[in-house]
Amino acid sequence: MLYPTIGIPVMGKDLFHRYQQYKYIRCLRRAGASVQLLEPDASEEGLISVLNRCVGFLFPGGPDIQPELYGQTPQINCKKPDRIRDGYESALLRMVLTAKRPLFCIGRGMQLLNVVLGGTLIQDLKLKQEYPHMDYPNRLSATHPIELDSDSWVSQLLGSDTATVNSLHHQAVDTVGSGLWIAADSPEGFPEAVEIENYPFSLAIQWHPEYMTRVPAQQRLFQGFVDACR
Repeated sequence: MLYPTIGIPVMGKDLFHRYQQYKYIRCLRRAGASVQLLEPDASEEGLISVLNRCVGFLFPGGPDIQPELYGQTPQINCKKPDRIRDGYESALLRMVLTAKRPLFCIGRGMQLLNVVLGGTLIQDLKLKQEYPHMDYPNRLSATHPIELDSDSWVSQLLGSDTATVNSLHHQAVDTVGSGLWIAADSPEGFPEAVEIENYPFSLAIQWHPEYMTRVPAQQRLFQGFVDACR
């Protein structure tokens, strides 16, 4: 398959969300993929249709996930969720996992994967962080170090067991979901990457490589995902 089709849920229709979406699309196309944007349709027919059209799936960043989905009530610093995205992407992700399609989850996407598999989230990191983890002005730069498990996909693709990454999140994985293992963490111990046990190909990372493609190693994450889809 020369140009595998990758599905990405639509992040929003306004200019800011289109700008964010373009960053993912550009990285995937640079890696040799065809991209299909997926409008929310959680019906069985809609989900099956998407699964028939797309070889792999990228779940992007976005707003906080509603805490009710992981058995908690919203805390004061938890931001407003997008319930339509939560419902659609959760249903789509479950179907993707059942079909064992190649999977790349970034930022909110990693948190969603953890929630779908029964895990929980820290609703706000502010009082626990050593480095600023919501640092949008410096999104193009590496702002804090992480340590990688050398047996992980992410370590193999980056070619190292350490890295420095950007940081655009105020929440993080807390209790790890069933079947997941921590592939990278921050100095404070927050999971920065998780992977699925006995799964053909899965990348789930907390940072945002779509903003860091001037660093060749970060583009290799997209290349490895697209190659797996081939």
